[in-house]
Amino acid sequence: MSSSSLIIPTYNREYDLSNCLHSVLAQTRLPDQLIIVDDGRLMAVPLWKELQQAGISCHYVRKDKPGLTESRNLGVSLAKNEILFFLDDDVILEPNYLAEIMRVYEGDPERTVGGVGGAITNKPKLTLLHKMRRIWNIPFFVCGIHEGRVLPSGFGTDFGTTPFPLTKLSEVDFLDGGVSSFRRDVFDQFVFTDAYRRYGFGEDKDFSYRISRNYRLLYTPKAQLVHLESSTMRPDMRTWGRKFIIGRWLFFRDYLQKGKMSRMYYCWAVFGYLLDRVIIAGIKRSGNEWQRVLGILDAVKILLSGRLEP
Repeated sequence: MSSSSLIIPTYNREYDLSNCLHSVLAQTRLPDQLIIVDDGRLMAVPLWKELQQAGISCHYVRKDKPGLTESRNLGVSLAKNEILFFLDDDVILEPNYLAEIMRVYEGDPERTVGGVGGAITNKPKLTLLHKMRRIWNIPFFVCGIHEGRVLPSGFGTDFGTTPFPLTKLSEVDFLDGGVSSFRRDVFDQFVFTDAYRRYGFGEDKDFSYRISRNYRLLYTPKAQLVHLESSTMRPDMRTWGRKFIIGRWLFFRDYLQKGKMSRMYYCWAVFGYLLDRVIIAGIKRSGNEWQRVLGILDAVKILLSGRLEP
């Protein structure tokens, strides 16, 4: 049987972390190692004694330089086992989450699989409006039909966002960072990049997509968790809009751009996404949604001005 290390970055969310670790203890297959990387000031790690008594090798490290990228890479440097799991501190695992992921790796004796992700089960159900927006966005290459696939625009079709969710083990182009795992071997070639820190969102997609070009990435809906999405440190909507658009540009520029003409895919997607957000803001009459629109326009101005560093 393969061994596993579980890496959880955390930041001043002791209550969320406690719930997460309760679900770790309830697993039908426990991890061999637990690594907590603290960007905050935890007084004590919840359930530490219980985790150790369960036979889990527990490691806690506090660092001064904040950042999720650094926390994940530090966790990798401390991990001792074959399979590395990455979780956000505000998730709650179903009891068979780790076992289902490990089952996929152990069913791959040729070691062609580099990463495996599971399913977030509490994403909002698609309303009629969401379904109509999906139809609208497809021609703009903002989203597609097949979840987990990257589009020529640099945008991707996220999991749980279409009427056609993945219902069986499937090969994908990317994984969500807080619900992902990778073989230890891939970190001999790849690390999480901080290239998105200043400008955009998307380091998870960047990292897993790079791996998908060398290994198979698989998504298994049998491994399930709830993501409570703590509001702590969540950016304002204007910042979110700006970073989302610039993050998609960085991804497109680095992996999908093939000459100047191919940029039309990205520009067309941004145009479609902007129209979509303007319509939603108008329907909802929401100040937050209009702030998101302003963030998108901020990003367009930055990109057109050439102020974005290469």
